[in-house]
Amino acid sequence: MHLSMLRRARPLLPRRALASSNAPRIKAPIGWGGLALVGAAGGGLAVYYNVEKEKRQTAAAKKQTTYGVPSLGGPWTLVDAADGAAVTDASYRGSYVLMYFGFSKCPDICPAELVKVGDVLRRLDGLAGAPAVKPLFVSLDPKRDSLEQLRAYASDFDPRVSFLTGTPQQLKAAAKAYRVYSSISDDDKDADDYLIDHSIVLYFLGPDGKFLDFFTQATEPPTIVEKICAHHEALK
Repeated sequence: MHLSMLRRARPLLPRRALASSNAPRIKAPIGWGGLALVGAAGGGLAVYYNVEKEKRQTAAAKKQTTYGVPSLGGPWTLVDAADGAAVTDASYRGSYVLMYFGFSKCPDICPAELVKVGDVLRRLDGLAGAPAVKPLFVSLDPKRDSLEQLRAYASDFDPRVSFLTGTPQQLKAAAKAYRVYSSISDDDKDADDYLIDHSIVLYFLGPDGKFLDFFTQATEPPTIVEKICAHHEALK
């Protein structure tokens, strides 16, 4: 048989089959089950991140070490919102003082710190030989924190907390004595609902009125109680 006849006799593969064999495979879109697994994995990572962040903040607070005693504090004169009486730094001599600077219109941080102060007081109440501590809340907002406003605000927290205010000059002097940072953005200065950016620190003072220690937002109540008791034992 002639070679050309053999070539014609050989069966030809369908073009369609050849084309389909080389075409890329198209993957089916991910289903709802797959999406759920991806979402669960993402949520798990977020929870893990938050837990690890809290652990590191707590560890950092426990390892906090200071050398020497910073020059903080000084004379000040303010007004106690409870009765409108003038008080000074000397009014609390003989007592340990836990001092915080904030403002009553603060949406979350100041209330959280005041709740923490209440927790610290209750923990101290349950410890034999623990010192009594007088908590003070000093306003950074003389424009809105009137005596009436602070009295209403005080009803949400431990009754042992004294809320102090004063003239702009008096409050500025007290904040300066403790190197408290506070600022209102230029965009909010003329608004009625402005927020104040400020330091988030609890200052711990001894019975002589001198600065002993400070506690940041990350410091948990058990650690604060432990340090307060340690200072008390050292001063006996």
